Amino acid sequence: MQRIQNDKFYKIVFVVSVAVQVLVIVVYLKFRIYFQKYFVYLPSLSYLGFRGIAYLTSVYRNRRINLSVGLLQMLFFPMLFIGPISRAENFEEGKYNYASVLQRLMLGLAMLIAGRFCSVYVLANLNMDSLKDIHWSLFWLGAVSNSFEIYFTFAGYSHLVIGLGLLAGFQLPENFNNPYFATSISEFWRRWHMSLSYWIRDYLYIPLGGSRRGVARKCFNLIVPMGICGAWHGLSWHYVLWGLYHGVLLAIESLMAHFGLQPVRRFLPAFAKPVKVAITFCLTTFGWLLFTYPLSEFIIYMKGLVSW
Repeated sequence: MQRIQNDKFYKIVFVVSVAVQVLVIVVYLKFRIYFQKYFVYLPSLSYLGFRGIAYLTSVYRNRRINLSVGLLQMLFFPMLFIGPISRAENFEEGKYNYASVLQRLMLGLAMLIAGRFCSVYVLANLNMDSLKDIHWSLFWLGAVSNSFEIYFTFAGYSHLVIGLGLLAGFQLPENFNNPYFATSISEFWRRWHMSLSYWIRDYLYIPLGGSRRGVARKCFNLIVPMGICGAWHGLSWHYVLWGLYHGVLLAIESLMAHFGLQPVRRFLPAFAKPVKVAITFCLTTFGWLLFTYPLSEFIIYMKGLVSW
């Protein structure tokens, strides 16, 4: 009886703690512009909240994780403002790998420079207020540059953070694995922001039922977490629609796999892989435009793409 009461108590504490974390994330996202204006050095509470939920879940499932490990996992300085979304297990044992430190730091720096190049020399030349003065080809070039600017910038920071983690003796989770070589949207999310993808899988998709309750419920379980993923980036409609867009694409892929539909492999068997890579890149590039621009500017941009 005492054990049952303790279990109920731990569950109540866990649920309340997670609810508080979610509330903190929502408030931060809702008023992020004010937090960034008046609290310049405030850590990203959205990342901090997700890491906190991961720690609370680990403690609830295996109540042996040291508090100092949890605090280090949440407050490790290089990760305060950006990912990856680590877990307590990444900080339980020291794993020194000095040979990879310089390689990670140099790769991260090179990617940041490439991202800056895309931003300054291509994207900066796009003016939403003067469509008639911009050739349509520049909009297409800008769409591709936008995809690579996001990738190089985010992946570059991730490599720097992982390198600093190795320097301190911690093996932080990998975050990117050549995502633009993915042959499907599901593979893209196994390669893009991998720590976030695994977080969504473990703490949203699987608890909702995953693929265990039929294909229709699986599609629902794909769309809803991706919508939450979009809202996590910001409480604006273009972020939410970006997340739902990817959720719908994942659901369509799931339906096609369920019914054995493989049109590319059927009609272009010799070129199936490069064609699928190209299709996936085009779909993600369209998504990044929705992610980058508010809806009014996104509509303007789409008009620019077809203004030839």
